[in-house]
Amino acid sequence: MTKNRALLEDLTALRHQAETHLNTEQKKKDIDFSSSPEEMQRVIHELAVHQIELEMQQDELLQTRAELEESLECYTDLYDFAPLGYLTLTREGTIRQVNLTATKLLGIERSLLIGDRFGRFVSPEGLPAFNDLLARVFSQREHPFCEVMLLIEGKPSSSDASVPPDTVVKLNHTVRIDAVLSTDAQECRIVVSDITMQKKFEQENTILKARLAQIGISEPIDKPVGSATADFNHQLLNKVIHARIRFAALSFLYFVNKASFLEIKKQVRTTDGNLSVHMRMLESAEYISCDREIQDRKPQTIYSITPKGHDAFFRYKASLRAFLGA
Repeated sequence: MTKNRALLEDLTALRHQAETHLNTEQKKKDIDFSSSPEEMQRVIHELAVHQIELEMQQDELLQTRAELEESLECYTDLYDFAPLGYLTLTREGTIRQVNLTATKLLGIERSLLIGDRFGRFVSPEGLPAFNDLLARVFSQREHPFCEVMLLIEGKPSSSDASVPPDTVVKLNHTVRIDAVLSTDAQECRIVVSDITMQKKFEQENTILKARLAQIGISEPIDKPVGSATADFNHQLLNKVIHARIRFAALSFLYFVNKASFLEIKKQVRTTDGNLSVHMRMLESAEYISCDREIQDRKPQTIYSITPKGHDAFFRYKASLRAFLGA
């Protein structure tokens, strides 16, 4: 309803401009409209034909405008609700544009982020790496990336009973920032991926390997014991798969082989951001592959289980059966 009203106002304003222009031209050229009936009839016919042509052109323009508005709305939704944070920065790191995912990550409304400096959220230790990324993308026109820690104000974890729930604390988020230069070379666009859980997993994996080495176990953590024994070590379970969301996602792909991001999200019942992090971890382990396809004229992220992932899940099930004594 609002679009139709705006369109009607635009057409009314356009008619007023045309009438004003006609009156001005009339005064300048002193046009004489006195003609013979035959000439007037010919002019009326030409005007009628021209009017139909204009109406046809107007219908085409209205249809094109509606299609453009629909496409703009579609791409706006894709931009705002993407699982990753998208921002547009100036040479100085000032935020020009930001999607809703990035606002949720930073914990600040979009209107307050526009005009702010992104470096303000970067930890002092990571600021040199972020500044170097900006320098490289603008001067060398590379596609650099860096991993830094963001210091963001937020509420404490519900598991931390020592801190009141209404207290505002500094939360540490490890993120990967990928940058690309805009076409006019005046701005750059960055993609912010929250890899906090991935880094935590890598640290736990390193500690686990060190502990296994101390007790004289050199087998990889994703290798099953092979048979159920009384002294089965639960630490040998595949830590990549042994997590609720990753296990559910890989289990689903194990049976269907191929599924879209939305299908997996529906089965796993989690958020876009959380699922995206776990799918990247599975992809990093080469258990799944990711492709982009067009379905129903819309881009879709499609995941497929790899032979390595199929084998790892099969061995994980064998390890779990051995652990349970099944």
